[in-house]
Amino acid sequence: MISILLIYIVAAVIILAIDHKVIRNLPKVNRWFTYLFLLCGMAIFTYSLQFRHVVYATVWLGNWLKPLVPF
Repeated sequence: MISILLIYIVAAVIILAIDHKVIRNLPKVNRWFTYLFLLCGMAIFTYSLQFRHVVYATVWLGNWLKPLVPF
């Protein structure tokens, strides 16, 4: 698992290195969203590798919203 996570981190660093000029010229909010998406993607990837029984976000959200749906 560590090697796969290391591959993801290396890929994220390559993406940031290649797009450094583009990311630097973005507004501050867009830069933060870029970094946030990379970190959230890494967290989801790590979660899916770490546990055998993965709870998908759509299932969790469906269970959470079930009382609000009229049918």
